[in-house]
Amino acid sequence: MSKALNSFWLLTLSFLLLFMPSLSQACSVCGCGDPLASSGSAHPMAGSVRLDFEEVYLTASAISDAPGSNQWESLRQTNLNTTLSYAPSDDISLIVMVPIVQKYWSLDEGPNNEDATLAGQSIADTGTPFGIGDINIGARYFFWQETDFQTKQHQALAISFGSYLPTGATNIVSGITGDPIDTHAQLGTGAFGLYAGLLYNHVWDGFTLSVNANVVYHTQALTNDPTSPVYEYTFGTSYTGGISGQLKIDDPLAVALAVEGRYTDPDTEPNPNDSNSDGSTAAGQPTWNTPNTGGTVIDLSPAVYWNATGTAVLYGKVQIPTITNFIGQQTLGPTYIFGTQFLIN
Repeated sequence: MSKALNSFWLLTLSFLLLFMPSLSQACSVCGCGDPLASSGSAHPMAGSVRLDFEEVYLTASAISDAPGSNQWESLRQTNLNTTLSYAPSDDISLIVMVPIVQKYWSLDEGPNNEDATLAGQSIADTGTPFGIGDINIGARYFFWQETDFQTKQHQALAISFGSYLPTGATNIVSGITGDPIDTHAQLGTGAFGLYAGLLYNHVWDGFTLSVNANVVYHTQALTNDPTSPVYEYTFGTSYTGGISGQLKIDDPLAVALAVEGRYTDPDTEPNPNDSNSDGSTAAGQPTWNTPNTGGTVIDLSPAVYWNATGTAVLYGKVQIPTITNFIGQQTLGPTYIFGTQFLIN
C-alpha cells in the first residue's frame, strides 16, 4: 500500500476518533505532565508543520462540595484535541490546541434515595455538555543544544510557556433541575490558565530520555454573573512533571515508560456558609478552599509508537494512577490517550 494511501486512512481514523463513545469526566487533579505534550518534545526543524489528532478519555469522582453533603459527583470525559505546531526556526515551536469536549456528569441520590429525581434511577441530577473547551496556545524555545556526531548523541533544553484561554462554556445547566451543573462539569474554566515549564531531552541511537517540569496558574474566573457556577471561582495552581524513556524496537516501532506527577492546590470559591438567605453570593463574601479538590497523584505511564509512513505516527498511552494523596474524598481512574501525528511539511 502506498504511503499516500496509508496517510489517507490514518487521517480518516483520526477524524473518526471524534465519534467514538464518549462518556467522561474532569477533576481538580486530572492531567499529568507537559501541557504541550501533544505537540511532541523533539527538536523542531525550521519550516516544519505538524498536525496531531488525540483522543483523551478519563473518569473521576468526588464528594459534592456543598456544605455537609455526602453525595458523590461522577464525571466521565472524552476530548478530541486537535493540535497544530509550526516551527519558524530550528529553535522555536508555536502551538495551538483546540479541544472538543464531551462530558457526562451525575450527582447520586444520597442515602436512602432521598434526593432522587428520576424514577428508577439512583441519581439526583445529571448533565451531558458537549462543545469546544478551553483552547491552549503556547510556544517552546530550545535555548541550548549539544550534538556529538561521533557518539550519535544529542541533548537539548527548552522552556515552554503559554495559556489556556477561557473559550469553553461555563453556563451549562441541568435539563432536570434547571440549575447550573458542577463547576468541574462545565466545558471550560472561565479563566486564563497561564503556564510555564522546562523540558530536557537526551537522545542516543535508539533511546530517548525526556524530563519536564511545569506550573499552571489560573486566574479567577472572569464572569461578573453571580449566578454562574464559576463566579469568583479560582482553580488551584498545579505543578506537573515527569521523566520518560523511549526505546526504539525497530524502524517503525518504539515503546516508552514514564513516571508522571501532579500536585494541585485546592480550588477557592465564595464560602457558601456566608451566602445570602436565598443561596446567592453576597457582596464581599469571604472565600474558602473548595472541599474535595486538590492533592497529589503519581502516574505510571506506558506508551507505544508506530511510525506508519515516515510522516505519520500512531501512538497510544495509559496514565495509571499509582500513588495518590487527594484532599478530601476523590477518586481518579486511568487516563487513556490515543493519537495520530502528521508531519505536513
